[in-house]
Amino acid sequence: MLAELDGATGTARAAGSGLVGRLVAGTYFSASTGRFRDALLRFAGRHRRVELSVIEGDREELLSDLRRGRTDVAILLGPHDEPGLDRLALWQEAGMVALPEPHPLADARLVLWQDLAGETFIVASRGSGPEVRATVQNLLPRGQPARFAPHDVSREGMFNLVGTGLGVAVLAESASGASYPGVVFRPVGDGAGPTMVEAAAYWDPKRDNPALRRFLAQLRATQRSRAG
Repeated sequence: MLAELDGATGTARAAGSGLVGRLVAGTYFSASTGRFRDALLRFAGRHRRVELSVIEGDREELLSDLRRGRTDVAILLGPHDEPGLDRLALWQEAGMVALPEPHPLADARLVLWQDLAGETFIVASRGSGPEVRATVQNLLPRGQPARFAPHDVSREGMFNLVGTGLGVAVLAESASGASYPGVVFRPVGDGAGPTMVEAAAYWDPKRDNPALRRFLAQLRATQRSRAG
C-alpha cells in the first residue's frame, strides 16, 4: 500500500510539474520545415511522457476550440489580439509562392507581387486559406483584383493542383520543406525583399495545464536566445 501511495504521489507530482500529461496544439502552419517544426521536436524530445497532439483548422475554428477548452494553444498568424486570450509573438517567416515548373517566374530569385497580377491563386477553403486570400488581395497592386480558385483540399492537395498548372499558391516558408511534382517555391515580396508573416501563440490564461506552461516557457526561452 505504501509503495502504491508513493507511486501515486510521484505521478501526481510529475503531472503537476508538466512532466507528464497532454498538450493539444492547434495550427495551420506546416511542420515540414522551420521554427514550428523545431518547437515541436524540442518539446517532444524533452517531454517524452507528455502526449502531444496537433490539430488543423481555420482561424475561427481554432480560436473557438481554445475558448471551449478543446485545445491548449494555437499557433496562428499574428499580430492581432483576440478577446479573452493571451498572445505571444513568436517568429517571422518569409512569404513564398508555389509556381508550376514551366512558369516564366520559376527561375526568379524573388517574385514581385506586381508580377503576379493576373494570376489565378489556388487557395484552400479551410486552414489558412481565408487569411491568405485577404492577404494576397491587399498586397497586389491597387486596381488589380485577384482571381481565386478555392478548393476543399489539404495543403498537399493544393500544391499538387499547382503542379498541374491550374494556378499559383501563396504560403509561409515553413510549408516549403516538402517536394511536390512539377512545383517550385520562390520568395515573394517587393523591392525591399520578401514579405514577412508573423506567427503568434494564443492561449486561454484561465486554462490550468502544466504541460502548456512548459511549452510556453520553451517558446519564451527560444525567443530570448534569438534576441540575444
